[in-house]
Amino acid sequence: MVRLITVAREFGTEIDFLFTKLSKEFGFILLDRVNLFPLLQKYCRINSEELLLEEKKIEKNSGEKEFIEKYKEGIKEITKNYLEKSPVILLGRGGQFLFKDYPNSFHINIIAPLNLRVKNLQKNYNLDRETSIKLILEKDKERDIYFKTLFGYDWKDPYHYHLIINLDYYSPDEIYQIIIKSIEKPTKINQPLQESFNFPSKIKFANKSEEEFAKLLTFYRIAWEYEPRVFPLEWDAEGQVIEAFTPDFYLPEFDLYIELTVQKPKLMSEKIKKIKKLKELYPNINIKLLYGRDYIKILEKYGISKVK
Repeated sequence: MVRLITVAREFGTEIDFLFTKLSKEFGFILLDRVNLFPLLQKYCRINSEELLLEEKKIEKNSGEKEFIEKYKEGIKEITKNYLEKSPVILLGRGGQFLFKDYPNSFHINIIAPLNLRVKNLQKNYNLDRETSIKLILEKDKERDIYFKTLFGYDWKDPYHYHLIINLDYYSPDEIYQIIIKSIEKPTKINQPLQESFNFPSKIKFANKSEEEFAKLLTFYRIAWEYEPRVFPLEWDAEGQVIEAFTPDFYLPEFDLYIELTVQKPKLMSEKIKKIKKLKELYPNINIKLLYGRDYIKILEKYGISKVK
């Protein structure tokens, strides 16, 4: 049975969900960015901001050789540690190069034509076509540099893979079945090995201002949703989201997102930067940033003269 699956994919293929499903159904540990990133921080002994900065340097071919070697070593050692306990799916990070000769490994590359990738981004992130194309071209270039810098190889070379699948021809379900057959039909297990996540049944607001704002909206029968959508703002060269923004409220009657804050103005720069980036990527999204005390004003704007 295959012990290690490495997955490369073009930005915009949006196919990671298949490997999440595969890991849960067949007992693989999934090492994606979410799981790997904090372990890499610990291995490299740097914080998340520093690791993000170093990865950006690699994507621009300006990283220091000493860190690059430590970074590659970290990915390999972390993966090997998990392989001692369980089969692993490693998403991205050059697994096809790091484990080129690893026994019972299987290397996959998922590709798709530009138009399909553009459609995926438009559908999943509500981006316009022009922004989607710009983003894909930018990330394709960063990815090329990332792999060249780390390993000195062209990651698109087909000889690095056992299986290359074009999304333009196969559906996700068909791809899933092809992969299962390719790894020699592992035994299906009943319980996933990875920790499952439980979602709270009741809304848990981040602070008192948000809770009060929700009560006022409810009192005045203004429909609202709490944190209904996450807007990706930045992707790494592997196509995984590394920065996102989740506005606090959405008022569907007004098609308006609202971000409340209790921070002092001088501490707002990071949040303002994110909102600016959101507006650039999603120009059709209406969003307002309000200080806690200002929620009364927005109610007045929509015809409520006095808050009781």
